Amino acid sequence: MRDEQGRAVGIAAGYSWAGIAELTLMWVDGAYRGLGHGRKLLDAFIAEAAARGSLRIWVSTHDFQAPGLYERAGFERMAELPGWPEGHSNIILCKTIQRVPRRPYPAAASAPDGFPAKRA
Repeated sequence: MRDEQGRAVGIAAGYSWAGIAELTLMWVDGAYRGLGHGRKLLDAFIAEAAARGSLRIWVSTHDFQAPGLYERAGFERMAELPGWPEGHSNIILCKTIQRVPRRPYPAAASAPDGFPAKRA
């Protein structure tokens, strides 16, 4: 995200791989915070992940950063790790953006012990 002079004032960065996307960095310049730019960046990241065919987006944030921003955008808390950093928590969130496609064929039958059934 750039201002009128072309200076970077916000960024969302990450990757997609194996049906998932991970938002690894999001930053908005202090002078531009509280104006909805973080949500615009997040929405753009979600749209790009969906266009790449990602099923889910994962993000890690801290309790003193913006977990509420992600939760308002439909992310669910999957884990909270206290003491990372000391006195705070690292929060892992996930948003499902596409449902896992159904298999075009039924799954193989299993024997009662959980192993695939032997064919006669």
